[in-house]
Amino acid sequence: MQNINLYQHEQRDEGGPRPRSLLLGLLLLSLLLGLHAAWQGWRSYQAAEAAQTARQQAAQAQQQLDAVKANYREPVLDPALPARVTARESENRQLQRMADYLRDLDLQRRGGFVAYLLALADRHPPSGLWLTRIHLLDGGSELALYGLSQNQELFPLYLESLGRSEVFRGRQFARFEILRDQRDLLEFRLASRQAGEGRDE
Repeated sequence: MQNINLYQHEQRDEGGPRPRSLLLGLLLLSLLLGLHAAWQGWRSYQAAEAAQTARQQAAQAQQQLDAVKANYREPVLDPALPARVTARESENRQLQRMADYLRDLDLQRRGGFVAYLLALADRHPPSGLWLTRIHLLDGGSELALYGLSQNQELFPLYLESLGRSEVFRGRQFARFEILRDQRDLLEFRLASRQAGEGRDE
C-alpha cells in the first residue's frame, strides 16, 4: 500500500511595504523637502536683498536730509520791508486815483458836453442873469462862462447853485471878472484857468 502526503508547506505572504517601495517613498520625500528648502532659501535671499536696498535708500535719504539741515538758514525779516510795503501801497493808491481820473475823463470826452450843458440849463437863474457865451475844452476840463447880469448879488447865488450840480461839484474857478458896460449891465466872465496859463478861453 502506498502513502500519499497531502500536506504542503506554504510560505506565508507577510504584509507591509516592500523595501523597494519604501526606498522610493523616502527618495521622493527627500526630493520634496529639498525643493521646499531651496524655495525658502530663495525667498529669504530676496527678502535680504530688499532689506539691504531699503537700508541703502534710507541712508541716502538721511544724508540728503542732513545736507538740507546743514544748509538751512532761518529767514530773517528785513526791518525796512514794512516801510517799503507802505510806500508801495501809497504808490498803488495814487496810481488807482490817477486811473480813476483818467477813466472819468475818458467817459466825459466820449460823452461830449451834453452833461455840462444840461447842468448849466438846470442851474440857470429864472431872471436877472443870462449867459452869452460858453467855452468847453478838453472834455470839460477847461471851462469859461461869459454873461450879463442886472444885479451883482446874483453871482454868489449862481456859483452856489452850480456847485450843487454833480457835474460842477468841486470845480474851482480861477478867474472871475466883472465889468459894467455902457448899458449899465454887469458883464462877467468865469474861467477855470488863470489868464496866461495855457489857452485863453
